[in-house]
Amino acid sequence: MPRPANFTRQSENFVDKFRREHHYHLIPLYYLLRLSDFAREGMEHSGSYRFADHMYRGVPSGRGLLGRWLDALLLGLPASRSMRHRCFESRNAMLRAFRQHIRSEDGEPFRVLTIPCGLPRDVRDFADRLAGEDPDLVSHIDYTGMDIDPGVVEEAARFLANSAIPEPTFQVGDALNFEDFPRSQPQFIASTGLGEFLDDPELAKFYDHVFDCLAPGGIFFTSAAACGRGSEKLLRAFELNVRYRTKTELDPLLRGKPWKSVRYTRDAIGLQTFVLAVKGTVPASFGF
Repeated sequence: MPRPANFTRQSENFVDKFRREHHYHLIPLYYLLRLSDFAREGMEHSGSYRFADHMYRGVPSGRGLLGRWLDALLLGLPASRSMRHRCFESRNAMLRAFRQHIRSEDGEPFRVLTIPCGLPRDVRDFADRLAGEDPDLVSHIDYTGMDIDPGVVEEAARFLANSAIPEPTFQVGDALNFEDFPRSQPQFIASTGLGEFLDDPELAKFYDHVFDCLAPGGIFFTSAAACGRGSEKLLRAFELNVRYRTKTELDPLLRGKPWKSVRYTRDAIGLQTFVLAVKGTVPASFGF
């Protein structure tokens, strides 16, 4: 299996690394941060699906009272709160796209692909919201989750096992290999937390694959992070290496394909750029 792009850690032992680099002040910080479940997962497995989902849930946990306090502190940082918004934005974009799809009355299921799927909390919450409005609505959802890690695929299937999603499908696949994409032409594709770990040529290639996979009129939701003051030094020290991009840097990477429209918005904190790209026409009622 290829090394996941989000696993950026290179050092086997951080304490040895800090000693070699004469960064002795980071050694007690390392042991302290390990009390936090959020920090420990980030240090051990870089930007793993567990790390991302802990951030999305926003529920502190750790070893003892100090560990939970540290966890709450880290989850409350502007960078963490900003990244949490991308899960909400993905869910809300799915809801808008679904409602527009249902109004078209073409009889086609609303096909959704998330890549990498991680633990698809945005999809679960999207379906739960629809089920709360009308249980029959979820019967129109055809969901596929794709991830390069077989273990993540198994965890994602368990995560949605008792959700409102009818018969979710999961597959192991590489986002940079178009042959791994489903041939069902989704109406909606969401991808968060991947672009931050790809270089520009890789990200442009991924965007091209998404465009080619989408159904005509389909919608692509993605996001990009900006550099947060304070958190960046901490992430770099523990080798959670992230690529930051602005709208100006994202736009040329998307423009390799003839998107009908591309809309950029920022979260209230200002550390996330959200992208909604449309392949083909979409009625004005969608909100563009």
